[in-house]
Amino acid sequence: MKIFAVILLPSMLLNACMGTQTGHGQKIPAATYMGGSNTIEEVSKELKSAGASHVDIFQEWAADFADTAGKNAMLEDTWSDPYKLKADVGKCMDGWEKEHDYSDADCRMTAFLLLDEVLSAESTEEEYEGTYLMFDTEAIDNVGRYETIKEDRDIFTTLYGEKSVTDDKHPETVFSDSWDKYGFRIDSDNMSLLSIVIYDPYSDVVFVGHAGVLIKCSDHYLFVEKIAFEQPYQATRVNTMDELLEIMSLRPEYFGEAAEAGPFVYNNGEYVGVLSSYGLLK
Repeated sequence: MKIFAVILLPSMLLNACMGTQTGHGQKIPAATYMGGSNTIEEVSKELKSAGASHVDIFQEWAADFADTAGKNAMLEDTWSDPYKLKADVGKCMDGWEKEHDYSDADCRMTAFLLLDEVLSAESTEEEYEGTYLMFDTEAIDNVGRYETIKEDRDIFTTLYGEKSVTDDKHPETVFSDSWDKYGFRIDSDNMSLLSIVIYDPYSDVVFVGHAGVLIKCSDHYLFVEKIAFEQPYQATRVNTMDELLEIMSLRPEYFGEAAEAGPFVYNNGEYVGVLSSYGLLK
């Protein structure tokens, strides 16, 4: 990934990804924690077909997690109903920490890895001095397996780090404005970065609380994510983006107090709407 000057063109429509299947007649929506080699390989093939970056590294990370944290939490190597999918987070954490003396990857790191060769920026912040990415940057700076991300640390922190809200009536515009300011671009017809941006009214900033890679296939969407540090990798097949966000709305960690604005959803730098406990509010 390199920083370079670009002429921004209108976003192209997402095209069908070639050579993928919907799980051999599998009912959609469906999701998997990639608890073994079968689902890891299946998802990795779809990522390669879509043009994702460093799929071999992603496959190594997912296999390592499945063999340690996944085994301890008995994550299954199969597809399931995403509305019923649930992992024992405590057992995942115990399983990871028992076998590793270094930090696991999180959602932002995983999405950045997979988009590395198609994501670019015209400029970046001079230096990241925030705190919201402290665990990300600590892992990136100190763990050798994250060297690929470290090479573009300035793009990573500019993309995901907290941004001040100057108009507290419209915090939903800040992330899109940041994409425009730094000239972020994802050069792909069928892959995009789906971000859930959190507004902190006490510090008056927004930051990327969750991120994953969204792929538009011929007859469905595939969303690939790492839920959080020491929590599972997940791949989800859905019919529409609204269906995906309805599934993601079941995660309480994205929501603050009832009166707080957001969380806000973006496809690349384009504002999609507000995520609520009922799904997407446009």
